[in-house]
Amino acid sequence: MGGRLALLLLTAMASGASAQTAPVVRVEGPAEAAARWRARAEARGATPAEELALEGPGGIARGRLAALRAVEERVAEARRAAGQLAEGEALTLLTEARREAEAHADVPGAARWLAEVEAVLGVVAAQAGLRALSDEAFRRVATLDPSRVIRAAEAAPAIVERASALATRVATGPVGAQRVECDAPGARVFLDGRLVGPAPASFEAPVGRHLVRVEAPGRRPWGAAFDLLEGARAPMEVRLAPTEGARRRGALARAAGPREAARALAPGQTLWWLEAGRGPRDRALLVRCDAEGCAGPARLEGEGWGEPEGRVEA
Repeated sequence: MGGRLALLLLTAMASGASAQTAPVVRVEGPAEAAARWRARAEARGATPAEELALEGPGGIARGRLAALRAVEERVAEARRAAGQLAEGEALTLLTEARREAEAHADVPGAARWLAEVEAVLGVVAAQAGLRALSDEAFRRVATLDPSRVIRAAEAAPAIVERASALATRVATGPVGAQRVECDAPGARVFLDGRLVGPAPASFEAPVGRHLVRVEAPGRRPWGAAFDLLEGARAPMEVRLAPTEGARRRGALARAAGPREAARALAPGQTLWWLEAGRGPRDRALLVRCDAEGCAGPARLEGEGWGEPEGRVEA
């Protein structure tokens, strides 16, 4: 399933982004000399402080990705329970999975997983004779992911026919209009996992349940489940908080010295504070800081790269 593959890739990206082993470098001094020393630091594996906000998959925390994987596990458990004719247990698991998926609408792939939850819930509810609950679930499938159809291998012919009829009714039924506004530069709006366009963005969609997501560089993504009604609604006004990387980048940029900059480090990170020389000689001073304090300065010249000695308490 495409949603599962996307979820696994995002989880891997988040795991890689969590490593804080690379030092962060900030360079002070004349522009030409600073650029030269920054390049040398990058060649040794350092990350420029200016790029901290670009780390990670769109500011998505690993815990939120893990929560979405829990949705997959609950769906699998519900299928097993339904196969053992324990429809009540399966419906409880699917209700929990629905709530979890909607609470993580800011994660890419959430709409597809929610549609999968609704598809299984619709089939189980129909098998249990709960017509109203089943119809509601099938209508949600049709609004969240029209490509998700109930197949003959999943349910009896009467259930497959009913789900198909409801999907057609949704597709040819009334639509609603919505506008999304955002305070973040470069923000993009997604509806049910599909890109609408840059904010502010307006869209029309079939009446019913949908997921909207907004993301922007250096900001934490935002998402919500909502019921789109017929006609137009008041605009959604979205404010995106800075990512942790962006917050640290700002603190590093404002820092007046290495000790102050070190306070902006993430756990396990190291700071290389370089003061490029202002004279004709290609020289710099290097101060190395971590959570315990700062060491240095070490005098660097040309391609040389020494290690600071001693330690100054933070």
